[in-house]
Amino acid sequence: MALAQELYDTAASRLDSFVAQWLQPTRKWKEEVLEVVRTVEQFLRQEFFCWEQGLDQEVRVLKVVKVGSFANGTVIRGTAHVELVVFLSCFRSFQEEAKHHQAVLRLLRKKACCCQDLLALGLSDLSVAQGVPDTLIFTIETRETAEPIDVTIVPAYRALGPSVPNSEIPPEVYVSLIKACGYPGNFSPSFSELQRNFVKHRPTKLKSLLRLVNYWYLQAHHPGPSRSHTQCGRRVQMGHNGSEGLPVPETELLL
Repeated sequence: MALAQELYDTAASRLDSFVAQWLQPTRKWKEEVLEVVRTVEQFLRQEFFCWEQGLDQEVRVLKVVKVGSFANGTVIRGTAHVELVVFLSCFRSFQEEAKHHQAVLRLLRKKACCCQDLLALGLSDLSVAQGVPDTLIFTIETRETAEPIDVTIVPAYRALGPSVPNSEIPPEVYVSLIKACGYPGNFSPSFSELQRNFVKHRPTKLKSLLRLVNYWYLQAHHPGPSRSHTQCGRRVQMGHNGSEGLPVPETELLL
């Protein structure tokens, strides 16, 4: 991938070319990642989760949604991360989601450990990551190139119902959200389809701009744990969570 200074030295008239040459992923790469995603989605949809401590019912998967930059068409080359939001039957309100979230993550982790399809793809680094909200994370590999793909699974309440409305969201959804009194960002995955669709159907020019901003952020403000960057004096609010400066899931980001 191009170095950061190459972007800074690129004239505005050549930014489209820069995106196409350095940032836009290849068709083959996207197809390989999609195959990995289909394997994970199949695991989620085919599993019926039995009773677990903290749950008093069977858990069914209502819907699996691809979110984040890979889903909305703004992913940049070399960013091997996919985020999935899984809507579950045991969440009938925001309050129930908060109550059962940890029990569901334990269930998902236990089932993933035994999934032969995931194990065949080199399942590794399976853990529950603390965040807003907590998520299940693991790494699996593409079949042809064995490229590692980081996967994040976020259990969520299906607040918008069976389909995302094209019109305004019913006011009662916001009322119930306010009454839930959750920590800011805890319930953002419930609205991830709206975030995804907001970007997904925008013109290519805007998506190219988002790729450039995302690339700049990764280079200038998130260079990795081994080194810091001179421009990184304070955390970037759009990419970090709370006062600790921890990375947040893409369900909380426009990009």
